[in-house]
Amino acid sequence: MQEQAAQALTDLYRDTFPQVARTVQQLGGDLETAKDLFHDALVIYLEKQQQQKLHIQVSAKAYLVGITKILWLRKFKNDSRWQPLDDHITDAYSIPEDFYTPVPEKSRSLLQYLQTAGRKCMQLLQAFYYEQHSMKEIAEKLHYKTTHSATVQKYKCLEKVRDHIKSSAAYEEVIG
Repeated sequence: MQEQAAQALTDLYRDTFPQVARTVQQLGGDLETAKDLFHDALVIYLEKQQQQKLHIQVSAKAYLVGITKILWLRKFKNDSRWQPLDDHITDAYSIPEDFYTPVPEKSRSLLQYLQTAGRKCMQLLQAFYYEQHSMKEIAEKLHYKTTHSATVQKYKCLEKVRDHIKSSAAYEEVIG
């Protein structure tokens, strides 16, 4: 019985992997990524089959290809958030400097004000507001001694940004 199950899994792998590899390649992945995702999909398939929670209305091959696509999309979504553009891509699609008229001081973006606070402040504020980590997680991640010290530093960073905004010409124009 075990031998039949092993042979069935081998046949399923042999029949399905080439289609998975093509699909991942069409989505922009490489062979190693296809292997990793397919192995993950197989594990999901086998676990559901073992737990008798596998209620598919398509072939096992179609199910595995679908699971691999879902895993690819999740991976791509998570990875794409943090991948920097390569220099050659940036050069190929750069906009000439004289294309836009210079942006006056008064229309600086919030991001530019945040950048003036420094790299460490940007990391802290990004972790708290964008990634929505708790102050405890931030303290551990950014190596603060206590959660309280991370909270105090967050306050100081926000104050730095507020001070830069208040000292800008745009702020004087709005208030004045």
